[in-house]
Amino acid sequence: MKALQQRVLRTVVADVTGYRPFCGRRGLPHTAMVTLERQSCLLPRRLFSSDTAKEDKANNAEAPPSDKDETAQEPAEAEAPEAPSAVLEKELAALQENVRARKHELLLSLADFENNKKRFSKEREDRRKSSMANFATEMIKVYGQFDAFAAEKHTGAVQGLHQGVALTRDLYKASFERFGVRNIQVEIGEPYVAARHENVGTVESTQLPMNAVGEIVRPGWVLEPDSPKPVVLQKVEVHVSTQGPKVPAS
Repeated sequence: MKALQQRVLRTVVADVTGYRPFCGRRGLPHTAMVTLERQSCLLPRRLFSSDTAKEDKANNAEAPPSDKDETAQEPAEAEAPEAPSAVLEKELAALQENVRARKHELLLSLADFENNKKRFSKEREDRRKSSMANFATEMIKVYGQFDAFAAEKHTGAVQGLHQGVALTRDLYKASFERFGVRNIQVEIGEPYVAARHENVGTVESTQLPMNAVGEIVRPGWVLEPDSPKPVVLQKVEVHVSTQGPKVPAS
């Protein structure tokens, strides 16, 4: 094996130097042989290094630019990524704006609900009062018949019937009081008011001012007089005075 290595070494030296007289180991001094052996060891390394350098240079020339090169070529003024605090502030601002919008919508819905509630309550109250007024108006007519019969004087066999009718009239009036149906209070001499009085005649009087209530012909009725909007069921029929000092009609 060692002889083979020496033979190969001599062949390489002869090819490199072109010197061939010494074909054996004895033809070269010991120092020259050592130098040649070292060169023979370094020669493959040099050849390998030069070939590797050429291949690397060719690969670098053919290889596309990497992501790092592209990143390096980007403009220096490119925006840096936002800090986490800035992102959180933006998200917080968006959430606050969303909360304000939802609160505004809720307030509008609540206002609509309250308006509808008031409207429905008013409509219900109007229907209730209208139904009560219609029913009370019909009952007032019946009460008027009982009151007229009870105001007459009867004797004999009809006296018992008269007492029964008077008792029924009183029961009607008590029921009216419980449900807020009351007589309209009128006094002789007070000014004539078209909303409560109905003029069915005139009366001559020097003691009363003109356009004043001179006589009461039929009582009037009002539903819930203490409420903000009382309902006049039946106006008071009166005679209005025509003589005396003139007073403006209300």
